[in-house]
Parts: sequence; C-alpha cells; structure tokens
Amino acid sequence: MENRVSGSDSQDSAASSSARRGVKLSVQGLLGSSTADGSIVDIEDSVYRVFNKLRFEKNGSARINRIVVLGGEGSSVRIVFWDKSADAVDTALIQRKDRVIATNLRIKKTGDDTELHSTSATYISRLMPARSAVTDFSQLHGGEKNIDVTGRVVSVSPIRYFRDLSGKESGVSDCSISDGKAEIRMSLWGSSSICAGEMHPGDYIKAEFVSARLTDNGIEITANDSARLLLSRRQI
Repeated sequence: MENRVSGSDSQDSAASSSARRGVKLSVQGLLGSSTADGSIVDIEDSVYRVFNKLRFEKNGSARINRIVVLGGEGSSVRIVFWDKSADAVDTALIQRKDRVIATNLRIKKTGDDTELHSTSATYISRLMPARSAVTDFSQLHGGEKNIDVTGRVVSVSPIRYFRDLSGKESGVSDCSISDGKAEIRMSLWGSSSICAGEMHPGDYIKAEFVSARLTDNGIEITANDSARLLLSRRQI
C-alpha cells in the first residue's frame, strides 16, 4: 500500500479553491515542455535527494519549507514543499531513490530555471520504495561519502548553539544509533542538529547523504546541512 499524505501552502489559495489536477509529467517531460509559469502539474519520477526542513519567520508568521529534488544528474527539478507539505514528506516516509508521484504542484519559472512549489491541494505518494541504505554497520570502513544509513536511536545529546564565522547562529549535537549488533556515533551539524530535538531512544532513523570516517573510537557518521534525517516510530 502506498503512503499518501497531503499538505498545504498558504501562498497559493487559488490552487486550494480549485483543487484541480494537473497534467502528469516526468522530470524530463517537464523540462522539455512549454508549460507556462503558474500552471498546475503532477510529476512522477525518482527522488534524487531530500533536504531537512528549514524553519523561519516571514511577515511575523512561523513558516517551514523543505526541498526535494526529483530526477537525476543532469536532469532534475526542485520541489519546494511548504508548511504541512514539508512535514508530509516525512510522514509519507519519502526517501532517496524512491519512485514517487506529487500532485497539484505550481510551476515557478525564473529565467531559464523551472521550480515547483506545493499548493494546499498537493499530495505526495510513495509508489516504489528504494532499499539501498546501509543496515549493517560492519560494512562501513571509513571514507564513504553521500551514503544512506539506517538504524535505531540509542541515545541523543542536547543541541548546543554557537555562532559560525559569518555570525549566524548554528547548532551541533550527536546521537548513538544501532544496527542491532553494534553502535556508532553520529555527529549532527546545522539543520541536522535541529532534528536532535525530535529524536527519542528507540526511534528508527535513516540518515541520507552522510559521510563515514574512521576515528580512534571506531566509525563515526557526520550529518550536516547537506544531509537529511528521517525519524519514525515504525521501521523505515
């Protein structure tokens, strides 16, 4: 059974009221089409990568968005999921390399660039799950980059905040995860550290686009702003 979750984007009330379905395209079909700016489309393709949610304030209101990239090297499109839709990506357990369909997306064109934004009528469904993550930590030897790792949270440290070189506030944390036989430490930076506030021992976790290095204490995983952490109470 597919996971299908909806979300809303307060920026696009027109799409909300009409709730009309768009024409279904692939990434290549979208990029090769002459579909106009502001059009509503559905897109079906593979997930290239998912980024962590970003929280910010706009006009005095708290907002959330996240970017999901569909397609592959040389042919990809960014989808910006807003507010409830940003949460829906996690709720539906959308993961790297899954085949998905996202409906009722609004095209936004800037020059030669084409981007998609969620609307209040957007749904995202996981059609074909990918099973490509490392589940056995003994397979990690250090030096791996842009890998996916799954396990269960054993412990998590509080977030510690600091000012980076540009003066911007950032965070750092760490957690321990287990594959059922061994534990490894995961160092969390930037947007990945914010996820520590949502972690609980026993949660399932998938860390995408992370790196592994060999330390004096064994293998350590690093997740930063380029990574994505997915948490769930059920197995991922």
